[in-house]
Amino acid sequence: MATIGGLNDPDQMEEIIASGKADVVYMARALLADPELPRKVTENRPEEIVRCLRCFTCMAERAATSTRRCTVNPLIGRELDGVEVHPAPVKKRVMVAGGGPGGLYAAYTAARRGHQVILYEKEMELGGVLKSEQALSFKHEMYELTASYQRLAAKVGVEFRLGEAVTPELVRQEAPDALIVAVGSRPLVPSIPGLDGPNVIVVNDYYKHQSEVAGTVVVMGGGLAGCECAICLGQQGKTVHIVEMRDALAPDANVRHRPLLLKEIDKYVTVHTSCKAMEVRPDGVLCQDSEGKEILVPGATVICALGQRPCTDTVTALQDTAPFVRVIGDAGRVSTITNAVYQGCHAALDI
Repeated sequence: MATIGGLNDPDQMEEIIASGKADVVYMARALLADPELPRKVTENRPEEIVRCLRCFTCMAERAATSTRRCTVNPLIGRELDGVEVHPAPVKKRVMVAGGGPGGLYAAYTAARRGHQVILYEKEMELGGVLKSEQALSFKHEMYELTASYQRLAAKVGVEFRLGEAVTPELVRQEAPDALIVAVGSRPLVPSIPGLDGPNVIVVNDYYKHQSEVAGTVVVMGGGLAGCECAICLGQQGKTVHIVEMRDALAPDANVRHRPLLLKEIDKYVTVHTSCKAMEVRPDGVLCQDSEGKEILVPGATVICALGQRPCTDTVTALQDTAPFVRVIGDAGRVSTITNAVYQGCHAALDI
């Protein structure tokens, strides 16, 4: 009897079994992400499956705390309790500001409890920071998470209003019982000379400007976002440099993900750690190394991946505008998709 594991695509499973390549297809992480996956397949509801992101959060948490977490399933391990998402005793009007993963999951959970939920997104597309993942072939499952959460939220009655930012005036006009602030973060673009030049692309917007990336590329910032963008560019055959002022790359990657990430960096990228960017020029980035020497890291295109900052101005404006206000995700503190989803879930459970 042949067995195959590691899949979460029903079509692949059907093809493998039908072709006789295997008698059994087993799933592990796919069922952590969505324990209802087999039922959704047998009931012909594959579009409702929340797919594993292959982000290693489950294994990293196991190593760190001997417990489990799953980025896309905040109720992991408690699926059979039957008490985590129960009808609210009083149905309320709930506004959600922001359509990233945290806001979407908050809206979905609140609507499951019977509340009337309206989610507002200032842009014309949901997803928040996940929109940027569509440019990276190995992160496409993460980009697709938006559509999965949107379908689930729509099915339980969430109303979406795109292209409409939440302001204090709007909250007063709508008079909700609860407001969940999930407005996310903005890219950090410091006042380095030349960083506003025509050869610079902010990493969040790389998906909009892929065709504009020419020649050798310098990625400013060696965090997770910068490293993943650099790997993607290297896989496309471009010559890529990373400039990072710390002495190590990707400290924000989890303990299971980081070693694999660094192996790919070794394949595709030239790394300049302990280097501080001083000026962006048309021919590259002028840096200062740990000994104070100036070096020019060459590149026709510069990707700015220097981190994110919470949208604290929006958060401050929306505080105390409703009887219940909860700030979640990057809007409160820049962190991970996992934390945004969990905070969104628990904010909705508290209403």
